[in-house]
Amino acid sequence: MSDTTTRKIKCLIIDDEEPAHEVLKFLIAKVPWLAFEGSCYNGIEAIEVVSARKPDIIFLDVNMPELSGLHLLNIIQSTELHVIMTTAYPEYAVDGFTFDVTAFLLKPIGFDRFLKAVTKVRKLITGGQITEPTSTLPEIKPESPANDEYVWIRADRKMYCVWFKDIFLIEGLKDYVKVHYTGGVLVTLMSMSAMMEKLPFPPFVRTHRSYIVNRNAIRMIEGNTITLQNGKEVAIAVSPTRDEIFRQLTAK
Repeated sequence: MSDTTTRKIKCLIIDDEEPAHEVLKFLIAKVPWLAFEGSCYNGIEAIEVVSARKPDIIFLDVNMPELSGLHLLNIIQSTELHVIMTTAYPEYAVDGFTFDVTAFLLKPIGFDRFLKAVTKVRKLITGGQITEPTSTLPEIKPESPANDEYVWIRADRKMYCVWFKDIFLIEGLKDYVKVHYTGGVLVTLMSMSAMMEKLPFPPFVRTHRSYIVNRNAIRMIEGNTITLQNGKEVAIAVSPTRDEIFRQLTAK
């Protein structure tokens, strides 16, 4: 049996933001035939690490200080290396494919797109010969917010990876939303309806045109007022939908 069809595929993450490393390590750990090989936080460090560790895949961020991902590819040249580019900026996709990258993942990265990209690499490495039974592979479900455990929030010219369990309230402010979570408050350009599409139900319920509440963070409901665990009070809309909102908040 060929070693290429049975060995784990080594993955190196190159990104200047810690949340991106956390997300990719989480996704790598979900796939039994992938192995996390290490992290680099800038392109200069990555030159030496790639040479020393010889990963099969690098998850490469495009927009990094000092040495961008695209400039790094000009320096690192290896026929054995498969590049999966990751970025929050879709305009970099064309530039990336001029370097013959294997796949391009736009942040936030969902598990099904991640699995599709690494499976493509695996087939290239094994020549399409995959010997382990499909029952050992993770189950693939259609991509939806409920299949992930986090959401990417753009704020202050940065991308923040925020876990659903850490969000207790989202507040609408005209064209912006304020995400209240255990790490503080993030303000991002987004409508409430667009934010709601990113969140799973349960536990998130839109109680009012200005509020989305994590029902796991509720301490008490009295009349049309919700009191959260931190003492903050938010309203339940007084409308024909009030009974449905109340049912969503209290359903098991």
